[in-house]
Amino acid sequence: MAAHPNPSENPRRKPLAPLPEDLADPVRKFVTALRHMHGELGLSLKELEGRLPASRSSLSRYLRGQSLPDERLLVQWGKLSFTAEDRLPALVELLHRANEAASANKAEPLVETDGASGAAASPPSPEDRTSRRRLRLTLAAMGTAVVIAGATTMLIALRSSDEEPPAAAPSHLGDAGITVYNTERACQNKRTRDCALGLAQDPYMAYRPANIAGRAWHGDVLRADCRIANGVTVTDEAGGHSSMWFRVSKDGKRMWIPGIRIRPEQVQYTKLPNCPD
Repeated sequence: MAAHPNPSENPRRKPLAPLPEDLADPVRKFVTALRHMHGELGLSLKELEGRLPASRSSLSRYLRGQSLPDERLLVQWGKLSFTAEDRLPALVELLHRANEAASANKAEPLVETDGASGAAASPPSPEDRTSRRRLRLTLAAMGTAVVIAGATTMLIALRSSDEEPPAAAPSHLGDAGITVYNTERACQNKRTRDCALGLAQDPYMAYRPANIAGRAWHGDVLRADCRIANGVTVTDEAGGHSSMWFRVSKDGKRMWIPGIRIRPEQVQYTKLPNCPD
């Protein structure tokens, strides 16, 4: 996947201090992975503070292993760079293991649920731990499950096929159902022209009427076979933006839909391959 770097206003950042030697191994592994992701972003803590619901002091504690972010903040952090997006499931798994290690050691809770205030959360309840175990199983299944053609379209999560392609096929493309998402609530139950979302002919050209080859509405399920991460950046009505695009089939034609117009969790955990050049 092509990188989509974020320019930094402060490239001469102060290097991070070594992690404490007495840090629990699961916590060390998570913080090491977090530091790697942070380094790829190229953003200072001051710049991050303006993009995430967390203070500089809280962000600094996460990077020093003194506390752990909650899962929602971690996902927001990772989504700032498309180079980290594919690794988010593994990073979430490391976060869960770090939390369990902290609880098992009966140490002071490390998780901060409110990044801005830096307030520590209470230890996870048995229900929370059960829920986390279920999520880990779900994430593991995403990486290994084989999607069989003809499976029910009621599933909204992305499903990619691991079957070997026919010998004559020149490339390994996927097959996944993706759900169209319109951030405008007023359009989520309407199928009017004003609420339609455009499907483009070329993801590298301006997302304008001249480039629109078809239309889709909130809740539509389209078939996708691959994706790119370096197309034209598209911004939605809520201010979210993405340069990721998915190639879909509709009305017998191949078209493209911006990643910002797909259910967010499907974009985060997609297993679709990169499109061939």
